[in-house]
Amino acid sequence: MRSVRMYVRLPRAQVALFRFLLEACEGLALFTSLGSDADGREVLCLRCAPGAEAELRAFLSRARGECGAEMLGCGERCAAPARR
Repeated sequence: MRSVRMYVRLPRAQVALFRFLLEACEGLALFTSLGSDADGREVLCLRCAPGAEAELRAFLSRARGECGAEMLGCGERCAAPARR
């Protein structure tokens, strides 16, 4: 079974808060930083189990208000966002 990937962009200063909020959800997803975009915002690749996708989307909706997380794309075959 392959994990589902979701790509998120947020202000670099908010990455620690995002990690704290995600860890509070106990194993919902893992993330890796892909670096920053041209505007200095961090791009993250989140990975979750196929059955947890809806729960991760709900988390990201809440995280948008808490730390400015913006969803860029999702899917197992979704390519990473292009860097500028």
